Amino acid sequence: MNSTTCRDSFTLSEVLVTLGIIGIVAGMTLPAVIKNYKKKEAEVRLQKAYTIISQAFLRAQVKYGETKDWPDWDDAEKILREYIAPELSGAKIYSKSNTTDRNLMCFDGKLFDSTSSSGNAVKAQYRWMTNVYISTPFLPNNTASVKLTDGTCIGLNNKNGGIDNSQLLFIDTNGSSQGPNIAGHDLFFFVVAENNIKPVGYDWNNANLTDSSRTHACNLKSPAGGMVCAAKVMADGWKINYW
Repeated sequence: MNSTTCRDSFTLSEVLVTLGIIGIVAGMTLPAVIKNYKKKEAEVRLQKAYTIISQAFLRAQVKYGETKDWPDWDDAEKILREYIAPELSGAKIYSKSNTTDRNLMCFDGKLFDSTSSSGNAVKAQYRWMTNVYISTPFLPNNTASVKLTDGTCIGLNNKNGGIDNSQLLFIDTNGSSQGPNIAGHDLFFFVVAENNIKPVGYDWNNANLTDSSRTHACNLKSPAGGMVCAAKVMADGWKINYW
């Protein structure tokens, strides 16, 4: 009569081999999982912030008339404090910085490693996709900002930095102290134009939005890349397809 011996335990070597395989698989898949999570989080937070600030501007226009007729556009802080912040429950206002062009939005004391346009290492608040720190269109004594209750930071600058004839609006989806503080990742650019909030690059065609030869395009190789990434995200149905 045949008999069968059942084993209900594993040897130490078998356990170690299994754990090793699990570790290898996790090492291969976890970075992609984390990246996809961060991408989805940025998409959701950007769309939410855009909706909130757009609605705030619409409500303010009911009270004060069309944005193009507001008399105080020479003072971004006054626009935020008197027109917009009252429409944003619990928002904290940050005054215009008059000391440096490296810490200009909802600054709570943290700067990040960057490079200057000449290649020198610097500490700065925000960076283009190429890791060069952003000065223009952030300007000293001009950019004011508000922090929403969920940590999102929204800045306003009435100097257009050569972009067009509209005021610039910036959305940092997770707050300036969280990082990575990179254009097209958690920092996105808009303009206040025709009484609406529109992404910078709204008037570019889809091919130009990612053309690496164009300054500010949504491409890692573009000079000062990332300024038109909000336009790319919105054109793609609020999806980030360029990371």
